[in-house]
Amino acid sequence: MNSQLTGQPRGKVLWLLFYHFFKIALFVVGGGYAILLAAEEIFVKRLHWLKDGELMDMLAIIQTIPGLLAGNAAIYVGYRAAGRLGALVALTGVALPSFLVITVVAMGFSWIPMENGYIQGAFVGVRTALAGLMLVTLIRMWNKTVHDWIQYLIVLACFIGVVFLHWNPGLLLVGAMALGVVYCMGICDKLPAAATELDHDTEDRQ
Repeated sequence: MNSQLTGQPRGKVLWLLFYHFFKIALFVVGGGYAILLAAEEIFVKRLHWLKDGELMDMLAIIQTIPGLLAGNAAIYVGYRAAGRLGALVALTGVALPSFLVITVVAMGFSWIPMENGYIQGAFVGVRTALAGLMLVTLIRMWNKTVHDWIQYLIVLACFIGVVFLHWNPGLLLVGAMALGVVYCMGICDKLPAAATELDHDTEDRQ
C-alpha cells in the first residue's frame, strides 16, 4: 500500500475520495478526459496516493472496459486507495453531480434559449477546450507508453485502420492486445515496469 495512505483513518480516506471526485465532477467541464487529468493532479501529484504516471498507464485498460471513462477511473482510484468500498464511494462521488445537474437541465431544457449567441459561444468554447484536453492526454500517454518499435507499429496500424480502411476500432484493440501479449511474453520476455509495481502493491495490501 502507498506510504501516504498508511496510518490514515479509513473514514478520512473514504471522505476524501467522495469529496474530491464530487468536486471534480461538479466543476470540471469537458468530460472524462478532463476529469482524468484533474484526478491525476489531485491523487497523484497532491495526495501521492498513486504513483506518478500510474493513472495514465491504466488509461488503456480503463478505456476498454464498458462504461464511462470518468466512472471507471474513479473505481480504479477508489479501489487502489480503500478497496471495494473505496471504489463504490469514489464512483458515487463522480456520478452524483452529473445526475443532479442533468436532471435539472432536462427539466428546464425547453426554456434554454439555444439560439442565443452567448450560449452557442459557450458550447463552442467547451468543445474547443475539450480538444485541447484530449491532446494533453494523448501527449502524456505517448511519452509514457510508446517507446519500442512494436508500439510505433501498433500506433501506425491503428491509425491507418481507422482513418483510411474504416476498420472496427474494437477489432483493432483486440488485435493490439494480442500483439502486445506476443511482444511482452515472447519477444522481450518481460512485463512492463508499471505492471510489476502494481503487482507488488497488491501483495502488500493483502
